[in-house]
Formats: sequence, C-alpha cells, structure tokens
Amino acid sequence: MGGCESMNFALLGSSPLIGNFESQLANSKIHRRVYRSDDLQQVELADLERSGAEIVIFDGQDAEAVLLAALQTLKGFPGIVFVSPLCPRTVLTAYEFERISGESIGEFIPLLPLLQHAGLAQLLGHTKDTAAPTLASAVGDLESIDMQRPLATTDSEGVLDAFTRDMPVLFRFAGSIKEVVAMRTGSEPIPLNVQCTSDSDRLVRWSAIRPSREQSAAQILIEGTRGRVRIQLRESGDWDIDTSGQEFSFSAMDLLALCTEDPQEPDYLWKIFSHSLEVREAVAKSLQRGRLVRINLDGHGERTAFMGTMASLGCALLLGSLGMLVLSAAILSLVPEDRFGRLYGWVEKVPWILAIVMILFLLIQFFALVIPRRSGD
Repeated sequence: MGGCESMNFALLGSSPLIGNFESQLANSKIHRRVYRSDDLQQVELADLERSGAEIVIFDGQDAEAVLLAALQTLKGFPGIVFVSPLCPRTVLTAYEFERISGESIGEFIPLLPLLQHAGLAQLLGHTKDTAAPTLASAVGDLESIDMQRPLATTDSEGVLDAFTRDMPVLFRFAGSIKEVVAMRTGSEPIPLNVQCTSDSDRLVRWSAIRPSREQSAAQILIEGTRGRVRIQLRESGDWDIDTSGQEFSFSAMDLLALCTEDPQEPDYLWKIFSHSLEVREAVAKSLQRGRLVRINLDGHGERTAFMGTMASLGCALLLGSLGMLVLSAAILSLVPEDRFGRLYGWVEKVPWILAIVMILFLLIQFFALVIPRRSGD
C-alpha cells in the first residue's frame, strides 16, 4: 500500500474523527469517500463491497453490543479496517475487538495517529534528521514525564477520552504502566491529576486542567539526567519541541496519508490499544476507591478475559452451592420423607451433584493453557 495510490474510503460511525476524515476526503484530489453510514446497526457487508471501498474507518461511541456486532460484520471485509481507540469503553470489549481482528479476512488496525507523528519519530531517533535532537541526546536517561492537557469539557467521560488518546505517546516514552493513582478536587471532572509508575520505574504524570491565557495547548515536559525537553501539542496537530533553548516544529501527519502508507506492526498497535483501556479503567477505579491501583502486566487479551470470567463464575458457583447445601440440609432434617416423594431422593443427591459441577468447573480452567499468548506477554 503506497501513499500515492488512489484509495476508496468508507466512513462508519459518527464522531469528530469521522468528521475530520470527511473534510479531508472532500478536499483530496487523490482519495475519495464511496460509503458513509452514521448508524453502525445498519452496516451491511454487501453494501460495502458494492461501493468499492478499500479502507474502512470505524468509529462510534455506541452500545458495546452494537460495536461488536458491527465488527463481526466487518470480519468478512477483504480490505483494511482502521479502528478508533475511543470505540470501546472497557478492557474486555477491547480484547473482543482484538479477538475479532484475528478472525478477519482483511486486516484490522488500531488508528493511533500520534504514534506516527513526525515529532515523535524524531525524538525516538527513527529519522535521519541530524539537525533536531533525539530524546536520548537531549535528556540522557529519562526520569519523569509530565503532561498537562487543557480541557473545556465538564464531562467525566470526555476527560477520560482525552486521557486515553494521550496514553499511547506516554507509553512510547516511558513504557507500560504498572501503577496508577488518580486524584481530583471535589466532584468536578477538572482538575484531574493522574500519577503513574511505568514498568521501567519511570514517573508519569498526566493532568487535565482548565484552559488559560498562559496555557491553551497541551504540553509534555520530559526530564532526564542531562536536561529536559518541552513539547507543545498544538490544536492543529503540530508539535513544537523546545530543548536547550532551541525550538523545532513538526507538522501533523495527514490522516489520509496515515491510512494509505504502510502501517506499524498491528500486534504492537493492538497491545497499545488494549493497554490504554487498562490504564483508563485503573484511573476510574482509583478515583472510586481513593487509592493506588496496580495493573497486571503478566497477561492480556483473551487469556485475561477468560480468567476474569472464570473468577466471576467461580464466586457465583460457590455462593450458589452454599445456598443449595443449606436448603437441602434443611429439607432433609425438617421435612418428612413422604412429603416430597421422588424429589426427596434428588435432594439427597445434591452434594454429589454439586461435587460433579465443581470438578467440571475446575477442569474448564485448563482451557486457559490453549489460549495463545500475545506477542510481548
């Protein structure tokens, strides 16, 4: 797939991201939109194929069941489906997205534009430009990352959405997050302060603040053993990087170019996609409980979803078994045998029936061994 080839786009869902694609496609002389549907429940694979679409942009904050049903429909699409990270709101749904992607005829890829920004590539040393510094040369050994995001929203979910969008960049600088503690003043969604520790023991801070004259754009301050780097993330998508008094600017990457050039490794992008949701849920739990939350980095995806489901079923099974044992014991000790007839004999067998169910439940746990681990686990 090359950036100069003409490609046909299909836009599914209703969101600011879809609006940006619509605007860029309207002004593009190379690519065009051939299909559009705001209602994800009305998506039909046959309509997509008849439209000649080669690339699908999937974004919409709908019910989880609707999102999953729409993705199931897209499994048969032979082209490329780019999935917005703000579609799912739970980790388990993100894992389901990843599972469906593994069963698709075409290719499902998380749409994470910030990870392919020219400014990030320069800081990570992935370009041949020697005029601008890399992160390693500017700060030495990285110690801490502090990001501030001015937000005008008064919606808690909107603040968490902004946090989810920013997380992939912070992961690239600091690594995966293992501990999270979140704090806010009163019941207002802003200001919100999130402090994290990465698996490489680097301190990561993210703050949602109210816009002001002094600061209207998001900024990232990276400090290390030899210096610091300040990054201004403009509303236009441009990055202004200040290091040792020198300033460098990098333009935002065109969304259409991002989707028509060779993408990054999908497995890596899915890992980032899911981990963003894991950290988002950890922030919500920390706010609710008022304490630090640790994130399990040893297992992801279907394996973690399976283990979580089994844990829930196990608790329900234990409670149900205890109730049935108490009820059967009461019947056997208090009710005459001739009162229930044949049913009395079944009541006597309740302990054996429960024992068989428990053994079957324990055997099911071995299915976790046949679920493949994701790369990097």
